[in-house]
Amino acid sequence: MSYTPLPGRTGRIEYRKRGTGELWGQDEIRITRGADGRRVFAAHCEMRFGEEEVVRDSVLSVQADFHPRDAYVRIMRQGRLTGTGWFLFSDTEATCESWTEAEGRISQRMPIRRPIRGFGIHAVQGDGWLGATFPYDKGPGHVQFFGRNLLHSLHHFGATGPFIVTSESGLRYVGPETVTVPAGTFDCHRIAFVGLTNNHPDYDMWLTRDGDFIYVKGEVGGYMDSVFELAELKGAAL
Repeated sequence: MSYTPLPGRTGRIEYRKRGTGELWGQDEIRITRGADGRRVFAAHCEMRFGEEEVVRDSVLSVQADFHPRDAYVRIMRQGRLTGTGWFLFSDTEATCESWTEAEGRISQRMPIRRPIRGFGIHAVQGDGWLGATFPYDKGPGHVQFFGRNLLHSLHHFGATGPFIVTSESGLRYVGPETVTVPAGTFDCHRIAFVGLTNNHPDYDMWLTRDGDFIYVKGEVGGYMDSVFELAELKGAAL
């Protein structure tokens, strides 16, 4: 039997200051789809914002309906390893086994109820998959809260943990928009986070309408005042 690569897409997302265009970070991403319909997303993220220097390597797999199945997160901060962790999700439970420099060895078990919004791994494409289960058919203006949301860190750059933490934020559908970025022109859903916790600045994002929910663009206000844009994308829709 001959070898055939899995269907996949690769890309790069750049973080730039609004106005000056100064580059302060980027994500290199890869998404594949297996024969069972599960997608696997891997991201290598590097950023330097002020005195904060963070490198994250993340892997997240989701079922065909984008319910998370398992994840891995490794964090380096200021040039040294500060945390690494593995997560597993069933229909009823989320578990974590991790180590952090600050907390040491951690084991967690938390009950969940489907559908959950997803699992936040802080790579911006991971943010995009938080919008994969949104009911877009309800039209612009619809606001959806999914209850307790799971993520690996409440730090704005995902620089703490990794371990399971929760937020109560929701999403609002702004509407369909066509967006042009360095990687091309894309038909997108625009959604905005509402009820953000931990003093996170306002945050909107644009995701492809092709079923892959590729992160095309993001805008964040406040002290970040930045734009995230898809700079490269290879591969056909999965």
